[in-house]
Amino acid sequence: NQVFLSAKGCQRCYPGKDTHIPLPDPKNSTGKSEIMFINERPGRIGTGKSGYVSFDNDDPSANFFKECFEAAGLDRESVFITNACLCHPIDAGYTDSQPTVAELTNCHHWLREQIEVVQPSLIVTVGWTALQSMLRYEGLWPTTGRKTFGAWVGRTIRTTSPWIYAVAHTSRKGRANRSAELQVSDWIKIPQILEQANHLHQ
Repeated sequence: NQVFLSAKGCQRCYPGKDTHIPLPDPKNSTGKSEIMFINERPGRIGTGKSGYVSFDNDDPSANFFKECFEAAGLDRESVFITNACLCHPIDAGYTDSQPTVAELTNCHHWLREQIEVVQPSLIVTVGWTALQSMLRYEGLWPTTGRKTFGAWVGRTIRTTSPWIYAVAHTSRKGRANRSAELQVSDWIKIPQILEQANHLHQ
């Protein structure tokens, strides 16, 4: 929680403005986690009610995230869930929107601190924005010939440490671009990829 509490004082993206930064889910693993899930940014509805980055929030993206998570048979106590961009501005005119490149790179400071604490064996990026953030973080952007999400989704990047595995966003829009059936099939590969990553780093 300390990283998130410290981030509440961040003025990089919205100097002089208040921002909403929900805390990590209390059900997350404490300390080291096997998997770090990185979503896009907190939504107004789910996190606005609960105050947490959680797939137990009552919104369509969180609901399908939970469905995929359960289909994969993952251990809830071995994962940590966060966002590529930790905040959104508290503004009457704000609507849920994708983070800009500047917001993503500004948040790399907080991402680095989370990775150092969590020390995951595998990072799962949920959606194109989260993947682009990690590619930039790892110095892999711009890429050659792989600038569309279709070239990455369902694939594992094994040249980084930890490995990165890309799945589609669990929002309704994400399911329109990659069907719910395909998304579930991507998720059920996660335990095997995690086993391979753990074996490599033993």
